Amino acid sequence: MNKIWVVIPAAGKGVRFGSHVPKQYIAVDGQAVLDHVLDAFLKIDMFETILVPVASQDCRFQSLNRAKHHQVASIIGGLKRSDTVLRSLEWLEMHGALQTEWVFVHDAARPLITQGELYALFNAIDIRDCPGAVLGAPTTDALKRVDQVFTNSKESEICIVETIDRTALCHAMTPQVFRLGDLKNALMSAKAVGLAVNDESQVLEAMHKSPWFIRGRRSNIKLTYPEDLELIDAILSFRRLRQ
Repeated sequence: MNKIWVVIPAAGKGVRFGSHVPKQYIAVDGQAVLDHVLDAFLKIDMFETILVPVASQDCRFQSLNRAKHHQVASIIGGLKRSDTVLRSLEWLEMHGALQTEWVFVHDAARPLITQGELYALFNAIDIRDCPGAVLGAPTTDALKRVDQVFTNSKESEICIVETIDRTALCHAMTPQVFRLGDLKNALMSAKAVGLAVNDESQVLEAMHKSPWFIRGRRSNIKLTYPEDLELIDAILSFRRLRQ
């Protein structure tokens, strides 16, 4: 029986969040963001190993509530996310993963993933010839192209250049799910040609293996800016009270 694996890259510094503590370790609703992420995956008894690659000087991961769970393992990640994921896939292979088996890749700072969304991805990859699946949601806001990179300190100096048609645009989220061999080969090819990688789906798209888009919940946001923390805390608290 094929196994299903998880990689949760947690080697990033979260520069945009602006904290001396990496955002995956920020406390929200009683525990670290990354603990909430691990809880979501551990609730479903379908994963062989949940691998968390961390930064080389990380001294926080082992103090998490779920770090010592028997399904959770940790390695040192790379300088870039693509390097971290590639190193993780190589580790999985060394620990029994087959190239045809599925790997879920999920952001360490995306703690609002639900069991319903995970099962929607399971249903997708269970369909024959599925090339991979990406969780996401349609764009609802008007989209504007601006004349410079946004920074918190210079909002008033940024000018709108144009409005972009949002008709067929979607927000890509995680998890993103691919067969180990396909993702590994795509990451290696991207590295060889110097492709700047924004997410795992991009490297599959570059190899003309377009993943399926699976509708997720708009609440599955990624902790990126400080104001995101208020919304994440409110949703987690609401869910806990409803249990």
